[in-house]
Amino acid sequence: MRVLTTNSKSKMIEIRPIKNQQELEEMFYQRWLVLRKPLGMERLSEKDEFDDSDSAVHLVAVFHNKIIGSARLRQVSPEVGSISYVAVLPEFQNQGIGTKLMNKLIEIAQKKNIQAVKLRARINALNFYKRLGFREEGELHDYRGIPHIFMYRKLANR
Repeated sequence: MRVLTTNSKSKMIEIRPIKNQQELEEMFYQRWLVLRKPLGMERLSEKDEFDDSDSAVHLVAVFHNKIIGSARLRQVSPEVGSISYVAVLPEFQNQGIGTKLMNKLIEIAQKKNIQAVKLRARINALNFYKRLGFREEGELHDYRGIPHIFMYRKLANR
């Protein structure tokens, strides 16, 4: 399940699942740096009760043995998956890494015969998810002090 990609600066980025507990902790730290620290939130706010679930798949983007991006897929029912915590370190953003993480999660969801995936998008990431085929559902709502909206994408059967 390895995917190698190069970004515009010709750096090798590896997209793959978490390998061990130490890497999982490094991923949580990277997730906190990107998603929670800028909001003034404390460590451990980047985790939830589903991170240790058997249905959770954690992917990371790795550059020179450093986790620079991460995302999670969780199967919430036989037909529906939930994507969350898509995070890329600022210095690596806008280089296609988030897209690679999302595409790999969607591929994994399709292999699990998941029919659709949903997510909660920050408003500033709305166009990113729209480019990946997600559509808005419902109304804007506040989550952790930031406007969000639910998004949904049906998956093609394999």
